[in-house]
Amino acid sequence: MRRKIAIGTIVYKAKQDTFNRLIMASEAGFDVYIYDNSPDNLNALEFSHKHPEIKYFTVGKNVGLGYGLSSICSQAKADNIESLLFFDQDTVFSIETLEFIELFYFSRYETMSNYSSMFFNAKNKLGNKARDDGLLDIDLTINSGSLYFLSNLQVIGWHDVSYFVDGVDYKYCLDSKKAGFKIGECSYTPGFDHVSEQEDKVYRLFNKDYHLRAYPWFRIVDTTKSSFRLVGTSIKHKEWKLCNSILMMLFIYLACQSVVRVVNLKRDSSK
Repeated sequence: MRRKIAIGTIVYKAKQDTFNRLIMASEAGFDVYIYDNSPDNLNALEFSHKHPEIKYFTVGKNVGLGYGLSSICSQAKADNIESLLFFDQDTVFSIETLEFIELFYFSRYETMSNYSSMFFNAKNKLGNKARDDGLLDIDLTINSGSLYFLSNLQVIGWHDVSYFVDGVDYKYCLDSKKAGFKIGECSYTPGFDHVSEQEDKVYRLFNKDYHLRAYPWFRIVDTTKSSFRLVGTSIKHKEWKLCNSILMMLFIYLACQSVVRVVNLKRDSSK
């Protein structure tokens, strides 16, 4: 039985755990789309040969997140699929996760024409602004855990391919708002794990544990440049709230990178 939503991911030197989750989703009846940004690494290509039912795409080089997302979403739309649920390759999910999202979406299907996507996570914080149906309208979201409604995403113009990695998600949020669509959030999704397969380390700051990592300098520069591009676009379209949110997220990001480097330096000097 074909499911109501498809699953999509973009891989870069993916490990077997990623492929195992995709097999699980496919065997449960979900259409699965893979975009391979590391074709020199044969893991994903060999996997696609063993599992021809899973749709595999690549252009033979790393073209970034914006291009990959646009490709699998537009292809799913061409395959008459209404919505695609995107996961990063290191986001852990289960069949329970997928079936919860599918049921959540279709129990609210009639109200979704005003939305370009719904963002699912396991924060378990609905907040005072959440409606009775558990859905919270938000301004900014990330890609992993987002269920994209492909007809509305097509109206937006898919994802902006001029953003390589950093800024793809926030530019989508800005484009969605410009097109008059909302973004929803459901924060009590079962089976999510955004931490265990990531390269983050635990840092204890102010008596709390934080999962952080020291990104290379080129990523920090790219994030900063992308953020200022987004700030400029937000100002151009008079989206002051989004502009403020993007600046705040950039400040937090740079502060965390500074703290991580100071802590790492102290750890190294104490050895």
